[in-house]
Amino acid sequence: MWKTLSTIAASGLFVISLVAPARADDTHAAKQTKPADAPMSLAERSDPSDKGGSTTAAAPGAGLSESAREEYREVSDFFNVREANPSVVKGEWEVEWETLWFTRKNQKDEVDLVQSVKYGFTEDFFMELEVLEPNLGQGANQGAGTIEIIAFNRFLREKDNCPAVSGYVELRLPTGDGTSKVDAAFNAIVTKSITEKLRVNFQGFLESANGRQNAGDENRRSFQWGLGPGVDYLFDDKTLGLINYVNRSSNQYGNHNINLLELGVIREVQRNDKTNQHVKFALDIGLDGAGETPNLGAKFQWSLDWK
Repeated sequence: MWKTLSTIAASGLFVISLVAPARADDTHAAKQTKPADAPMSLAERSDPSDKGGSTTAAAPGAGLSESAREEYREVSDFFNVREANPSVVKGEWEVEWETLWFTRKNQKDEVDLVQSVKYGFTEDFFMELEVLEPNLGQGANQGAGTIEIIAFNRFLREKDNCPAVSGYVELRLPTGDGTSKVDAAFNAIVTKSITEKLRVNFQGFLESANGRQNAGDENRRSFQWGLGPGVDYLFDDKTLGLINYVNRSSNQYGNHNINLLELGVIREVQRNDKTNQHVKFALDIGLDGAGETPNLGAKFQWSLDWK
């Protein structure tokens, strides 16, 4: 019953993201507090510079300016639940390096390295190329890593009582050792500001898993889904913390759903007129003790963006 309801909820996000058109706004760039060629700090991304207008609205986040609602706060797909604002804007590049470690019951520890590059084509649309290297220390996977192509679009910007709504498509290509066929997944994300510092996020996905992710992945579930909420809070002008929960189907047939609690932090380490650097750290804590659910996971990322 829970699986059916969860699948319906995730499907609903998919429909919403398709029917909600992006708001055409030719003056959007002129309204941004961010200079045309300068990345913003986390604090600037959340600063409600527009003090005018009525303050009688009781809706969450009603006192925030338009630019504060729309600016990205670095809550990317590195985390289990990301924000709906795009990671890069028109003409902006970003590169990311990740290290991931997971330990599971009665299994060998898993260590992964991931590299990715993003480029923004519009204020709402960007594409990403990601490479997942073979597992370290296992000896089973060799050669080239698995390549993923991601296309992200923000369909609706946050305004008044309306949250930001975005979606992105992921394609896994069979370039890694032992992989086969192409996987396709659609993710839908909703973000709503509650106060200047506090936001809530919700993400769900549907995936058609058509082949093997690695050698020996023979019993893979062909249809997968997942969904979960998250909150993020800006502690100061350089530091953001977050808590996420996700419930998703297992990768293998016959296994229990995966339930994860995630605790994360983002820290800005450098910013000037052209570049911006951040480090991100997260802990994944398994909540169900099932075989596929990590007992504990640790993730670290360094990112650099420029225009």
